[in-house]
Amino acid sequence: MKMTIKDIAREANVSVTTVSFVLNGKAEKISAETIRKVKAIADRNNYVPNVQAVGLVTRKTKTIGLIIPDIENMFFSALAKHIETAFLSQGYNIFLMNTNDILARDLESIELLNNRNVDGIIISLSKEATQGKNMDKIYTALKMTETPFVIVDRDIPRDDCAKVLNDDVFGGYLATKHLIDRGHMNIACITGPMTVSSAAQRLQGYRQAIEEAGIAWNEELVLEGDYQFESGYKHASTLLKKDITAIFACNDLMAYGVYRACLEIDYRVPQDISLVGFDDLMFSSILEVPLTSVKQNVVELSEKIVATMLGQFNGEPIDMHLMIKPSLTERSSVADAKRSV
Repeated sequence: MKMTIKDIAREANVSVTTVSFVLNGKAEKISAETIRKVKAIADRNNYVPNVQAVGLVTRKTKTIGLIIPDIENMFFSALAKHIETAFLSQGYNIFLMNTNDILARDLESIELLNNRNVDGIIISLSKEATQGKNMDKIYTALKMTETPFVIVDRDIPRDDCAKVLNDDVFGGYLATKHLIDRGHMNIACITGPMTVSSAAQRLQGYRQAIEEAGIAWNEELVLEGDYQFESGYKHASTLLKKDITAIFACNDLMAYGVYRACLEIDYRVPQDISLVGFDDLMFSSILEVPLTSVKQNVVELSEKIVATMLGQFNGEPIDMHLMIKPSLTERSSVADAKRSV
């Protein structure tokens, strides 16, 4: 049977308050002999504090809720790992919730985490949550918890909530500008779902680079994907029939789909088609033709998320709207346009 703080007090013949002070490091006025006795009993019986009971007293559970839209997307799984590592170093544990890009799961997760009395909530919205008035539902649900929260990766257009986001406009610009600098003029783009802020902003960066270079805008070269492998494959199969020399896929998973489409028609990357992705996932560096990709600094992103949350806990001034700049990792998937057919 699990030992309680009352059991320790009874065996040590001291009060529950005395035991609590000893186990929580507040035993300045307690004798060394009593401290030794209490700790010995706790150690001998492998005593583990009741977190919920401690939470009732301190109003802190040392837990954080993390809600992500797609655990199979390697960007989100890497982000979750680094967030957990950073919070563990601060003495916090993580409750991880995966929504599968479904609004109902967002709302259920918020309610469940609130019932668990987590100290804070970090959320990257599902695709469904970004549509129509669904963002208002998420925002209202978060505010009703009266729990500090941080919006990550996918934006909510509100000024009164903490956000840590990637500069996706700049990332889309970097990718496209790199292709233009290599001489490409006919550049297609496979976007993410356009209700999601990251997808819309990456397209904005693409368009900014195209127009800055004086290239005529061609709507037919822009197809909306969904950040999944299959949409990259499907749209590449269409785009490769057009007069293009390069493709900017707005995440690496869709870029992998482009590789597959190229293989099926014996197109070579980069000799026949140049390709840039976005996210710089681990697998992008070990492909047969390593993928040039916009790198989101997941470590820096995680550190800023943790700092923003802890700042809210401690009542410290924080930057409510942090924007992390991406960089371009150049590999072998882009060639000069003169080498393309």
